[in-house]
Amino acid sequence: MIIQLSLCALSFIPSILTFFYLRSFRKDDEVYHKDCQKLLFSGFGICALVMLFGLVLRLPWVFLGLGKNNPMLENLFMCFVINALCEETAKFLAARKYIYKDTGKTSRLDVYAYITIAALSFALLEDVIYAISSNAGQIIVRGVLMGHVPEALIMAHFYSKAVEEKKTVYKVLAFLLPILLHGTYNFLLKDGLPEWTAMVELALVAVETIGTYYTLFFFLRKKKDDPAYTRPIFTQE
Repeated sequence: MIIQLSLCALSFIPSILTFFYLRSFRKDDEVYHKDCQKLLFSGFGICALVMLFGLVLRLPWVFLGLGKNNPMLENLFMCFVINALCEETAKFLAARKYIYKDTGKTSRLDVYAYITIAALSFALLEDVIYAISSNAGQIIVRGVLMGHVPEALIMAHFYSKAVEEKKTVYKVLAFLLPILLHGTYNFLLKDGLPEWTAMVELALVAVETIGTYYTLFFFLRKKKDDPAYTRPIFTQE
């Protein structure tokens, strides 16, 4: 157990470095720095929301017995609704507080930072839970992959675009795409699926990981000096 927890702490390094990188988007803004820190430590609150949403949706599902005799339907419900929908919604609500805290300053880059930090917060707490039951390899892999961040970046891209351009279609995509991606990832891990789904899962993980590191450390790094990403988005006409 001590070894697993030690490895878990080591696996936090990519996420913590990413946090400090995102926090550096506003170098001299102490309020922003404190907000980022508060958001990083909001994992327990996000988990509480996830459990609450899951309970509200799970009770009628069980009461009606919709998935009782259909394992495939049950797995789809658990992966896309209980896992993906509840978790993506809870993470967004945690970030939303800071996105709308000072709309005179919030930029597209800020939206990326807040939503991604909320994902990191939830993922770090989730990693601690998984460390108890998983092996050393899985712990390290989870740390490198930074689970939940790919969905967060997609959500941030479309949500910030929706706010700036005032287009509802982008808000729909901001939630729909992360939920589909998250749900698909979880579903492909279920037992009883064809062997080829394992290859699809590996390909999905590879694309997510490459996309995550590229977006964070190449795309966003370039956008730090781009007025289109640093100007306030709530005041655009």
